[in-house]
Amino acid sequence: MGTTKAVHGDPWPRRLGRAVVTPFLPTSEIADAIEMRRRLQRSTATGRRILVDDFGTGADTAVVTALIARVLAHHRRDRVLTVDATDRLPPLGTRLDAHAAHALGEGVRTASFEQAKESLGEVGPGLWTVQAAQNNEDAYAAGLLPLFRFFGVTLVTGGSGGAFVKAVAETAHSRVRVVRATRDSARIVGRRLDHLLREGRRHEVENSVIVVFDQERGEDPGFDATRITRIIAESGAEAVRLRYDRHLAQGLAVRMRRVSDATHRTAIHMAAEAMTKAVATVRPRYAAMEGRGEWA
Repeated sequence: MGTTKAVHGDPWPRRLGRAVVTPFLPTSEIADAIEMRRRLQRSTATGRRILVDDFGTGADTAVVTALIARVLAHHRRDRVLTVDATDRLPPLGTRLDAHAAHALGEGVRTASFEQAKESLGEVGPGLWTVQAAQNNEDAYAAGLLPLFRFFGVTLVTGGSGGAFVKAVAETAHSRVRVVRATRDSARIVGRRLDHLLREGRRHEVENSVIVVFDQERGEDPGFDATRITRIIAESGAEAVRLRYDRHLAQGLAVRMRRVSDATHRTAIHMAAEAMTKAVATVRPRYAAMEGRGEWA
């Protein structure tokens, strides 16, 4: 049986055109790229934790997590860890093309990183991954919590709800909420944001990056993405639109060289916004615990 060949997000005429104009990009676009890189590389005294969930819309959080993780691992000098708590297919390990799938459990040894990495799947330079059952709260305290100190950034992807995801949410420095580009999803997002604001959780809203994802081509022709992203932005959250990409839609490993140029720029934007919000967040309740950490 043959393997499926990964396609490019952009057709070849568009890729050729981009290659031709790249040397002539305006200085403003170059300056923006430098600023994005600066935000991605911001150092932290303790590891930052970013939770990626679907806000109850059933969106593909794994592929968005893979994009953000690839960007962070490429630009940062510290380690990046991704945790898959989605219990969905394709799993994050497939999206990252991890060499091995590992499940997070109580047997993780954390006296040193050399011991800890035996329980992790190595993706590439500076990037690691591990799986966790969505409802296994013990895996958070016994498995993930001791690992935080070895990583500059930890990305946890999971659906809304589940004991493990809820435990991570309590200590997350920022959140990425991935929502499908449909009218049904827009109504869910509106209700969820209104609920958070009514409960006085404005900080959680303002600390969120909401990604409106065109997961399928033309999934809802009546969806007004421009209007919805504007309404989301008015709530205080950062709104980002991730347009349909035929490479991502294949369900295979995410190759940054094969995603469309628009997807590549959006991935950098998502990662920079999530990282900026994470660095700006201080969680005094866990400061003493985090202060004992080291990344060696």
